[in-house]
Amino acid sequence: MIEKLQKKLTLLLSSVSIFLLIFMLIFPFLFNRNSIYSDMRSTLSEAMNTPMYQDSVSGSYAVFQMMFDSDGNIIDTSGADFFLDSKIKQDLISDALNKISGNSNRFYSSINGGKLQYICEVKAPPDRFDDEERRPHNKTDKSDTNIYSAENKSIPHNLTDSNRPPTLYRIAVTDFSTEIKNLNNLLVLLVLLFFVISTVIILFSKYFVKKSIQPVSDAITSQRQFISDASHEIKTPLTVIINNVGNIQKAISKNSIQLENMELLKKNINGIDEMSERMKHLTQDLLDLSRLENWQDRKEQMEKIVLSDIATKECLYFEPLFFENNKELNYNIEDNISVLGDANKIKDLISILLENAMKYSLSHTTLTLTKTKKSIILSVENDIEKDLSKEDTVNIFKRFYRLDESHSGSGYGLGLPIAKEIVLMHKGEIKVISKNKKICFEVYFHM
Repeated sequence: MIEKLQKKLTLLLSSVSIFLLIFMLIFPFLFNRNSIYSDMRSTLSEAMNTPMYQDSVSGSYAVFQMMFDSDGNIIDTSGADFFLDSKIKQDLISDALNKISGNSNRFYSSINGGKLQYICEVKAPPDRFDDEERRPHNKTDKSDTNIYSAENKSIPHNLTDSNRPPTLYRIAVTDFSTEIKNLNNLLVLLVLLFFVISTVIILFSKYFVKKSIQPVSDAITSQRQFISDASHEIKTPLTVIINNVGNIQKAISKNSIQLENMELLKKNINGIDEMSERMKHLTQDLLDLSRLENWQDRKEQMEKIVLSDIATKECLYFEPLFFENNKELNYNIEDNISVLGDANKIKDLISILLENAMKYSLSHTTLTLTKTKKSIILSVENDIEKDLSKEDTVNIFKRFYRLDESHSGSGYGLGLPIAKEIVLMHKGEIKVISKNKKICFEVYFHM
């Protein structure tokens, strides 16, 4: 289930990120492309609005102009034509004549894959045949210009009919190959950039989703482990209770209860009572832990409490219990140390740490309460048979985890998890250190 959720979230996050990436790459490209085309067309339009005998000045593009008739005969030229040859000029004229529409007097078009951009306009015929605009002004290109004079014998037939003025066309063309090449290079670069960034996005999304969903995965794993551990812990007392009830039922099923069976009945009843009490403590611990983890008790109003007095009272209570178990409890508590918190929860915290020390210590336990500039430190240290492993120090605050692997000792492994939640409730932190055959629990209350 977690893997499916992770895949779906990764796909969703990657899709949204890649969509935004496409927008971020395409928008600047289209904006830049439209700006270049707009600048080019503006240059061509400006040249078209300038008379043929005047050179159109443009710092961006070199513009060459031609005037020709409907038969494709060049009448006049203007501007530099270093990027054109005779064949390309005829291709331009043919393309323009093929695209001329009766409904449009001016249009933009291109040839050679967009490398040559031009604007074509239908020009009204002049009043006189030798009008200035129809008279050639580019004397350097005599091969492409037909001069209508007495020396030129090839006069187009459509100019001979005085009753039907000829239709002339004017075209302005510029070399756009450099811009096309730059745009294609930019497009290739953006495509490569898209694939590279998309790969990074997918990898990052997978990592980010895995990292984000890890707490959920840990919570589900912890929940399953908790159910398993709780079932195991409840199973033992329930088995004892069921067996004892069965023994009592067998004895009651007989017509008379013999005196020799009374002792067995008492043992069975005591066993039921003991197991019921254990289950009561177990369910109470589980309820306390659940409340702490759900922050229910943390909503209570905190108040200033004297931690020194609470620690001293707990030590005085546990001191005879240590003595009865042939162990020693020493304590070093500074006076008048106060903290903002819940007195009952702090009492439970100290009680859990001292009870844990009494259970596992060999002989000596020391409780220390000190105050520094930044925090208040409560530590409980006791000697043990062997140092804790790294795994033990990591898992010791997990529910139902006990150092005695045989589970033969008393308790259910819920004390230290409850202690940790109490510390977190007070916005502190708890650490465990094990070295030189000693274990020390340190609680920090930040000021």
